[in-house]
Amino acid sequence: MLSKISSKLVRKWALKTLIIIGTLALIFLVSESRQTARSNSLAQPFNRIAQISPFENPPPNLLKPPKSKTPYSPPATPIPKPPQPPLVFAPPAQFRSQIVYKASISDSKVIALTFDDGPTPETLKILAILQKHNAVATFFCLGKNLIENPEIAKRVVQAGNAIGNHTWHHYSHNVTEKTASDEIDNTGVHIYRSSGAKSFLFRPPGGRLNNGFADYAKKKNYVVVMWSIDPKDFSQPPAAAITRTVLSQATSGAIVLLHDGGGDRQQTVEAVSVIIPKLKQQGYRFVTVPQLLQMQAAQKQQNGDRKPK
Repeated sequence: MLSKISSKLVRKWALKTLIIIGTLALIFLVSESRQTARSNSLAQPFNRIAQISPFENPPPNLLKPPKSKTPYSPPATPIPKPPQPPLVFAPPAQFRSQIVYKASISDSKVIALTFDDGPTPETLKILAILQKHNAVATFFCLGKNLIENPEIAKRVVQAGNAIGNHTWHHYSHNVTEKTASDEIDNTGVHIYRSSGAKSFLFRPPGGRLNNGFADYAKKKNYVVVMWSIDPKDFSQPPAAAITRTVLSQATSGAIVLLHDGGGDRQQTVEAVSVIIPKLKQQGYRFVTVPQLLQMQAAQKQQNGDRKPK
């Protein structure tokens, strides 16, 4: 009887155990399937991303490799350009410390116009005439006028003309060497400051050669430039008289004395506007004093080379 009862109990316990195990297994399977479904739903976006080609829409940092940063190096120090030598108006060596009145030139028709006592506003009128006729000249300047009109002196040189020294004050009386040096050297300094040129051309005021200025200039290796044609335009004669004198005395190598300062120079301006085209019709070319002397030196050398040895 007891054995029957115990076997019934065992069967009940076993049945209950199976039911509990089955229930637990069912619960486990349901929860597992839910977790898998949730995991699959979360993984779908990542799967879509993984299916995109890495080259279809790459991030910016993969489009091009980043440029490697080169180490900074300071810019190279620029090589300074050599300073330009100043423009120098000087005669050939054989004319240094000499006095010249004209040049000896026989193989061409050339003439040099010179203007004293500038620069002044009248100088600009002369420059306009020279430019119109494609001519050049030589301007002997006073230091006191260079101070007042430095831009005009600069334009003289820029237009292809030569510039020379005519002392500072235009003294005509006898002077000491100290005064001569002050007058000439200071004017030379201001010729350079205003025009950027150095000049070894000197014309003594009034053409005086014995009052101390010419001697000092020759000591400093200037060429003392006088003239061979003087229409005396300083006294303001009519333009026709100035023109007549120059045209009647014109020869190859001549140096003409005129003025662009020291008073009203309207008569000179009018005369120059006639003299230049008239002489050009006769075959003359207008050159500066340094060019005139260079032509004489070249002609002398050529004639020397032609002599039989």
